[in-house]
Amino acid sequence: MPELSRAFAEGDARNAIVDAALELFAAQGFHGAGTRAIAQQAGVSQPLLHHHFGGKEGLWRVVGEQITADFLAFMADAVDPTLPPDRAVLAMLRGVLAFWSERPMSHRFNRWRRLDGLPDERISRSEQMTRHGVAFMQRAQDAGFVRKDLPPGLALAIGGAAIQFWLESQLEIRDALAVTGDAELSDQAFLAHLVSILRAN
Repeated sequence: MPELSRAFAEGDARNAIVDAALELFAAQGFHGAGTRAIAQQAGVSQPLLHHHFGGKEGLWRVVGEQITADFLAFMADAVDPTLPPDRAVLAMLRGVLAFWSERPMSHRFNRWRRLDGLPDERISRSEQMTRHGVAFMQRAQDAGFVRKDLPPGLALAIGGAAIQFWLESQLEIRDALAVTGDAELSDQAFLAHLVSILRAN
């Protein structure tokens, strides 16, 4: 099953091109993946790919925009803004963890955005993905749940960075816990610790 929601009508060759692009961009980054390989993976001609997307930059942007749209839609469903702040913050962090856990190629694409992507696309993505999260943290802070010594944007960044590290560094986390004989953590235990770091005393 494709990771990305369908941007085009069922049966449209552009869906296959976008899926192939996600797979190769996730594996090789922007500079490593070529349009010939993407077209071959999608089962289409290279001229058809260029006709629809104008080249690799256009295709990178479409894949990135779809990941961003999928993330925002997922988070809108995952977080009920009427929940009490403690439950809402946990639901938000749980949603971020679930989204990237369930979409490993999208997660790798997002990592390549920071390493090898188009700077203006990264800026656009960051603005879209953080605007709502910062406002959410601000409301939780105003309600007295999130610590006030952190700017709300930094609270969001700490939560997001910790989740990314959790997803990418299980070996290092397991070894760090083992030094003091602590048991491995479940996702839920990790999120509980993360909430306690962000929580006001």
